[in-house]
Amino acid sequence: MKLEKSHINDAISIACNEQEIIYSNVSFYKNSISKGDYQQTKGIRSEKTIPTGKLFGFRKFDKVRYDNELYFIKGRMSSGYAILCDIFGLKQSLKPIPKFNKMERMNTRKLIQLVEVIV
Repeated sequence: MKLEKSHINDAISIACNEQEIIYSNVSFYKNSISKGDYQQTKGIRSEKTIPTGKLFGFRKFDKVRYDNELYFIKGRMSSGYAILCDIFGLKQSLKPIPKFNKMERMNTRKLIQLVEVIV
């Protein structure tokens, strides 16, 4: 098929079965999300319970739009702020710290999150 040797091109050649290849500049990234929040308490003798449900209508790993960018909620604070990350789980250092009332929820958390990235 006269393609360069790479992992992606190997997958393309297997999938296309020597048919015509249509190239696109869009890639999809997949991230698996755990079912639950496994740390339930905090403190030496588990004095404080950590909220695992919704805070201000948001759960962990919900897809949100903030400043016209797509992020995922990595952490939440009961004071109304959130820690945001990208599809790869890298924490975004946004100043000032984003508030929930300035976010728009795009999708709820799912076991597998897909994000479309234009390359």
